[in-house]
Amino acid sequence: MAKVTVSDFIIALLDLLEAESRALQESAELFMERQRESFKETLFKGGWMVGFIAAAIVSLLGAVGFLSWGLYRLFAIYISQSAAPFAVGMLLLLFAFLFAVLASKQRG
Repeated sequence: MAKVTVSDFIIALLDLLEAESRALQESAELFMERQRESFKETLFKGGWMVGFIAAAIVSLLGAVGFLSWGLYRLFAIYISQSAAPFAVGMLLLLFAFLFAVLASKQRG
């Protein structure tokens, strides 16, 4: 029967430690790679979402501008031209106040 010395036991233990550390390093690298890919995908989707929201805001501002211009032209026909911008402004402020009240009620 072969004699096992302390040095053989230490060498076997160090070999096992090296193998385990290599396996841990590989699993950590795989984990980090998956996290990087997931982050890139989330960032890409988030970027598109922000772009679409910005396009929607620009479109909404354009629509509100044309609506205001149309209301100004309509009010200019029925009331004086100098009072028409004030009437449109007051109407827009009324809507803004209404939306602010609704938003504050939604908040809780």
